[in-house]
Amino acid sequence: MITLDLPNDKELLAAFGEMALRHEHLSHILRMTIKTICRLRPDEALDATVYDGSRQLRERIRKLARQRLGEGEALLKLQALLERCSRATNRRNEIMHGIWPRDLDGDPFRSGTGQTQLPLPTVADLMAVTEELKELTRTLNSARLDGFLSEALSIREPGSN
Repeated sequence: MITLDLPNDKELLAAFGEMALRHEHLSHILRMTIKTICRLRPDEALDATVYDGSRQLRERIRKLARQRLGEGEALLKLQALLERCSRATNRRNEIMHGIWPRDLDGDPFRSGTGQTQLPLPTVADLMAVTEELKELTRTLNSARLDGFLSEALSIREPGSN
């Protein structure tokens, strides 16, 4: 028999919450990357992607970037960055989704697929994912504002040679 309860570890729960927020930051920058590629206002990009999850956002960026950038170094760098975002999101999802029950006479655990019982992540595990999400967010934002993506898009402005 299990009970649905939270682990009695404030540091673990705080790290879990920080990981969730960092992932939302990454999703926001994915939306702003769509804004940048399509030359939209921020509110237009947010409204156009309001119900899109990170996978849909990455797929849309890939499609729009291929159209706007064409084949080349900038597209490949962006695709590589998006793949790293995908892997980080997958690691976050493995931790985030599911329940963390506790056996009535035992310790908390994380439910896996089926009846699999997995150990709870450690604070260090959560912080590693959090730092990766933070760095990917910073890298993507920098690329679109003043890095390789910004440069490639400025070269391909409508009317430029």
